[in-house]
Amino acid sequence: MPLPKPDVSNAKVEVAVDRRTILGEGPHWIERTQTLLWVDIFGPSVFLYDPATKTNVEYNLKDQLVKLGVKEDRRSVGVVVPIANDPDRLLIGTGSHIATLNLSNGEVEFKTEFSDGLDYTRFNDGKCDPSGRFWVGSMGREANAQIIDPEAGSLYLVDKGFAVPKSKVEKVSISNGLAWTADRKTMYYIDSIPGVIYAFDFDDESGCLSNKRTLITTSATLGAGAPDGMAIDTLGRLWVAGYNTPGVHCFDPSAPNEPPVTIKLPNAKCFTSCCFGGKNLDELYVTSAGKDDVSDNAGKLFRITNLDATGYPGQEYAG
Repeated sequence: MPLPKPDVSNAKVEVAVDRRTILGEGPHWIERTQTLLWVDIFGPSVFLYDPATKTNVEYNLKDQLVKLGVKEDRRSVGVVVPIANDPDRLLIGTGSHIATLNLSNGEVEFKTEFSDGLDYTRFNDGKCDPSGRFWVGSMGREANAQIIDPEAGSLYLVDKGFAVPKSKVEKVSISNGLAWTADRKTMYYIDSIPGVIYAFDFDDESGCLSNKRTLITTSATLGAGAPDGMAIDTLGRLWVAGYNTPGVHCFDPSAPNEPPVTIKLPNAKCFTSCCFGGKNLDELYVTSAGKDDVSDNAGKLFRITNLDATGYPGQEYAG
């Protein structure tokens, strides 16, 4: 049966952080500190936002990446997640490296690296699965939002102990949103350029994927826009940020042909990812990009309340 549609008629949208990023991405709610991590991919910067004080601390990584010898077109940070039992360090995907960021001194330490035989791919979006393994995707060169080296990316699994990334899904154009069902049996995954939300059977014990299938092709509802990052709520609905769309779109995996419920966000059009947050996990934080959008709110961090949905906190890397 179809899931109930969220009543978003009273949804309230506000700008949480009035800072224009080049390519905002990767929001992650840290439940234990009630704070939000997010990134500017091409800053390259990691942010730590505290809603209680409305402070947004920036860790710019450019000097660190130059010091480490990273070439210019790979000086980026696509994703950040906390490390369990290690409050002073964060796990990041930067260029082709998995690294840690030390919050006390801003130092970046490389831990492992993917090797795909290409010198221009970079990490994009990522997330930890329910068992704390780190999943992170890559993509090729980006002339603009619609012109990407096709199928140059992959989705990688970084197991515990900063293991060497293992390719789990290949021939990906823009690796993006990830989500897991509450029973840990299904993983959802977005490749933005074909505009597809895929579903996989997921084995939580091993991290193995099987039975890949197309769940939703978004072109019918998002038009020329593309699905980007996503979050899953406690009912199993998928909240998808839309690039070159009016905002965030709630899809029902049990009724894939039904149009999504959309919440429009003002004065921006390139929305990149979203996550649930807040004390009751009933708020949605949404990142956006400024590089393809001249609108007043482009590149800023948004917060949506009264959206008739509750989600899950971000999963930390098991370390």
